[in-house]
Amino acid sequence: MRRALAWAALLALAACGPSERDAPSKTATPTPDESLDLLIPSLVDAIQAKQPKFVMDHVAQTFKEDGGLDYYDVRALVEKFAFVEDVVGARLESAKVTPESDGRQRVSARVAFALGERLATGDSLPEGGVIYALEVVFEKSEGRWQAVGGRYKRESPPATSPPTASIATR
Repeated sequence: MRRALAWAALLALAACGPSERDAPSKTATPTPDESLDLLIPSLVDAIQAKQPKFVMDHVAQTFKEDGGLDYYDVRALVEKFAFVEDVVGARLESAKVTPESDGRQRVSARVAFALGERLATGDSLPEGGVIYALEVVFEKSEGRWQAVGGRYKRESPPATSPPTASIATR
């Protein structure tokens, strides 16, 4: 479940705009000067706003994650979290955009997630919350930035192994 949430967030870095329920929806029409620096904070907000179409509009159909997920896997994950009744919390901890020589942009970000409550700036991470380091490569297509690849790593709390059963010895 946490892996799915991480990938939903990874892809949310490709979405932008206010909640469709909370404010008038922006159209998915890209602007020629669409900037990742401006998109990233509102992209994470799109996870909390549960906007799967808007997120997927910013994922290339050729998307391939280092672990093997493709566009359709990502779509299934994003839709899963959009339609869950529970609140999905997401908060951008930090982000850096680095231009690449081929015109692509690499976004390195740390994003906090929690199920069951929203995450506000400055709040401590609730029990069960996690922080992931995400790296997403974007390229511009028809004026819109689209995710074409990426990877993630769980940072906090560290993943732990389940306890092993004790075996009585004689």
